[in-house]
Amino acid sequence: MSTSQLSCLSPESFRLVCVGLTLAARVLWWMFHRISWDRRESRRRWAGRPLPLRSLVVLGSGGHTMEMLALLKDLDQDKYRCDFILGDTDSTSLKKVQATRPDLAENLERFHTIPRSREVGQSWTSTLFSTVKAFASCLGLVWKLRPQVLLVNGPGTCIPVVAAALFFELVAFRSLSLVFVESVCRVKSLSMTGKLTYLVSDSFVVHWPELAERYPKAQYLGVLL
Repeated sequence: MSTSQLSCLSPESFRLVCVGLTLAARVLWWMFHRISWDRRESRRRWAGRPLPLRSLVVLGSGGHTMEMLALLKDLDQDKYRCDFILGDTDSTSLKKVQATRPDLAENLERFHTIPRSREVGQSWTSTLFSTVKAFASCLGLVWKLRPQVLLVNGPGTCIPVVAAALFFELVAFRSLSLVFVESVCRVKSLSMTGKLTYLVSDSFVVHWPELAERYPKAQYLGVLL
């Protein structure tokens, strides 16, 4: 828009244009820093902050939960205070936490349920609507919990949680470290959730060197499980 065109705008229209340009600049700045973020910057972000850090862990039914529990086996609760999110139809994950890490399950108020984005065998058309419903549920939950660290490892349940957390980072300037740990089953290609979160993750961890060679942002730390 040229200077002459701006001068012809009413005050209300001019303010709307300014707001629109400001919002566009904010989105572009956020996208640039989120996608190109230096992993060292993610670590420096929390240096000197009070501990424990508010952490949010997404549990998925089946193997995803067992892999997550293996990742959490040495978790120091003095450094990370974890809340957990699981799908409302997931009847096994809480029991697995209670059996494997009973100390993490002492306070059941730290376990929260959301509508599942997609059930096994659900059509992709209906998945769109269920994902929107799950995202709306996550907005209120993420706003209340205000996570500083979000740890996910691939279940579809994590997508609306990640989206809600990134939304508040964008609009509310909340710092967030997003850590994605790919499933140990993925040897040569990423999962669908891995592909969706690869660019926006602060740390993207894989278990096999083939994936680290194929995806430059991925970190290969050996098999962690």
